[in-house]
Amino acid sequence: MDIHLGKVEGLTGMGQKQSLVPALDSSIKILELLAKQEFHSATLTEIANALSINFSTCLRILRTLEEKNYVVLESSSKTYSLGPPLIALGNRAKEINNYIEVASMYLKDLVKTGLTFVLVKRLRETHLMYVAKEEPPLKVRLTVSTGDSFPITAGALGKCFFAFLPEKDSNDVVTKLLIDHQLPQYTSNSITAIEDLKKQVPKIREEGIAESHEEYSLGISAYACPIFDSQGNIILGLGSYMPKSLIEHIHEEELKAIMKSKAQEITQAISSLV
Repeated sequence: MDIHLGKVEGLTGMGQKQSLVPALDSSIKILELLAKQEFHSATLTEIANALSINFSTCLRILRTLEEKNYVVLESSSKTYSLGPPLIALGNRAKEINNYIEVASMYLKDLVKTGLTFVLVKRLRETHLMYVAKEEPPLKVRLTVSTGDSFPITAGALGKCFFAFLPEKDSNDVVTKLLIDHQLPQYTSNSITAIEDLKKQVPKIREEGIAESHEEYSLGISAYACPIFDSQGNIILGLGSYMPKSLIEHIHEEELKAIMKSKAQEITQAISSLV
């Protein structure tokens, strides 16, 4: 049984600029949605409802994407899925971002611990996106979908990325994410006050690791370390997920040490690439 950590609201974004082209914005959201495991084959109604897009508008966009083969319509089930041209685009993106491919190879060693490990990068000004993952071959495991996105400041990975951003950048991020003067709340443990979030920054920077316990998803604990480019800027986040109930059964300090060491190895490995 896979316990999925993804959240659909990560696709919608917050604080988006009003200058977006609505049809293009909706088209991108549809492709992002179909890239998610739980929506890999979805009907028109499911897509329109999930993204709160007008039914007729959604249909016109899907027909355009279908005409260009970016989505495929299964006639018997009336479901849409991603089309073959996206494979070529994805492969080209991998070539351009080959540092991600190098970094992802290190996850294979980490997953031997029996935990789920991921890499995230900045998707846009306020969000992070899963770009690589390794999941243990267990009957019950935590799983994520590459391509899923979530706000910077959410959970361990968000806090880790936030802590190592330049001050002006981090201030701009929280300003755009504010809703009624508070950060988004996902669970009762979520950090919603900017002051509380900023209080954690010195500790995260000093220790080189962030952690969260049910701050973004109920029942889930996470740890995250920064990965830097050759200029010392954070470019990726290395994260691990586990059921919160497992914490007392693992060697927490050993896991933290392993993750910090591996993050440093990845930083060194990609330093000539980015």
